Amino acid sequence: MRKIVRGLLFTLFLGSSLHSVLGQSLNRYFVYFSDKNASQQTFSLGQPSDFLSQKALDRRSKESIVLDSTDLPVSQQYIDALKDQNFSVFFSSNWFNGVLLQASEIQADGLNDLDFVDSVRLVAKGSRLVENPQIPNAPESFESPKEVYGDTEIQLKMLGAELMHQDGIKGNGTLLAVFDNGFTGVNRYSPFEQLWNKDQIKYTKDFVENSGDVFQFGSHGTSVLSTIGASFSNDTMQYNGIATESDFVLCVTEDNQGENTIEEYNWVFAAEYADSLGVDIINSSLGYRTFDIDEHDYTTDDLDGNTSIITKAAELAARKGIVVVTSAGNSGRRVSPQNLISHPGDADSILVVGSVDPNFQRSDFSSVGPTTDGRIKPDVCAFGNGTALVRGNGDIERGGGTSFAAPLIAGFAAGILQANPGWGSQQLISAIKNSGHNSNPNSQIGHGVPNYTYAVNGSIRVLQIDDILAQKVTVYPNPFSGNELKIRSKSSLKSKLQVEVMDSNGQVLYREEYGKKELKNELVLKLDSVQPGLYYLILQTKESRNVVKLINF
Repeated sequence: MRKIVRGLLFTLFLGSSLHSVLGQSLNRYFVYFSDKNASQQTFSLGQPSDFLSQKALDRRSKESIVLDSTDLPVSQQYIDALKDQNFSVFFSSNWFNGVLLQASEIQADGLNDLDFVDSVRLVAKGSRLVENPQIPNAPESFESPKEVYGDTEIQLKMLGAELMHQDGIKGNGTLLAVFDNGFTGVNRYSPFEQLWNKDQIKYTKDFVENSGDVFQFGSHGTSVLSTIGASFSNDTMQYNGIATESDFVLCVTEDNQGENTIEEYNWVFAAEYADSLGVDIINSSLGYRTFDIDEHDYTTDDLDGNTSIITKAAELAARKGIVVVTSAGNSGRRVSPQNLISHPGDADSILVVGSVDPNFQRSDFSSVGPTTDGRIKPDVCAFGNGTALVRGNGDIERGGGTSFAAPLIAGFAAGILQANPGWGSQQLISAIKNSGHNSNPNSQIGHGVPNYTYAVNGSIRVLQIDDILAQKVTVYPNPFSGNELKIRSKSSLKSKLQVEVMDSNGQVLYREEYGKKELKNELVLKLDSVQPGLYYLILQTKESRNVVKLINF
């Protein structure tokens, strides 16, 4: 029976057993090295294939990303020196030049005496890491869900993903990593069977215990993955993930037994692992602000894009050409500033995802922005009020939270990337944001819900309402209710105006051409078959073609 591939390109170091000293319990520490020991470095930026996969190098080449010192592995000589002193070294970070180990408090204090150690940080009390990971066999059979209710029609239709699927776009050729608390049931229940049959689960890694088995601990990751990759049908309903043909890397980074800074470092290790494998997109339905150790808590001022280790890692991943997607958080009902996004949602150059209801209105639980330095967050939204998902027990149900809105955007990004394989990560992010329904981005819903029809070509110039005003045309109300829209010209235009209204499926609901004289008066557009949702108003003159996003509620 074949084993699940672990991805040997990621640097994993196992040392000799470390026992408690004088009865002291072991804790987990991150040890920062003073340098990368260039004189003894066995790797070179001139030979990157020694430490990065060809897929990772291809991604950098496509985006003209120059390798730098953060790509180089940490010094093996320093690791050997720690192992010589009976330290067990588990994971290393090239980006932050350090390693994770377990040690007693006395031993950790002694680390500061080593000349190659810059600093030592306690990241979690107690020991969890084991030295001999056991990789489970791939499943041989699958069980059907016992309870099935909650189809995926709403969550897909709001994004225009049913059209994406009709175009044959389901994420094929993209490698997508999911960081979460565990994936129980993914190796047991039939909604995930196709992922195994088609060998789409490419790599797995448990960073919480180093057990080798990601199909345990928790089922939050199961539900997140299901919105992207699961599929199931019976006589009464059909369940479709948004990007069922993507390949996956599954990483356990979230520890269900507590809330500690080590989970941020687990995220770092996972991001570097994903980078080394050549991952295109990371989905992280996780967020951090407070911890079991009070002095590790973040303040509101820390939401600046430059403070938390997980935020720095998310930005580094983005600089390596990875599209990073993370949930905004579910603190929206709290009193400000406790209702703000969590880390790494303050990172620049990533997609932070909030939740909306079927009427495109912000879910009251969805965390808001802005960041401390005034940047709009979240960036976009997706349906998170009753998202159809698969539980760890195999049942198909509905669940709420930005955790399930984020993977819809991650899978949506996989589809847009499949359709535009030459696009860089930031070009892809821009296309997704610019296709959102909210023409005036704000820190409640950002750019709103993106739409496949417009994101996939990335060339339509989507205007703010202020831009329309500048061109002497007012469109109102927006959002609108009922079936009427109004257009008013502040002064005579130079040419005729063609007005077109299109729904999110590309169906034209209204098309008329107006002469210069007619534009002096208020135009009332009566639309047929209007349902709540996203619409596009196209204003075409001899000089320009402009698109305005509209919401009907």
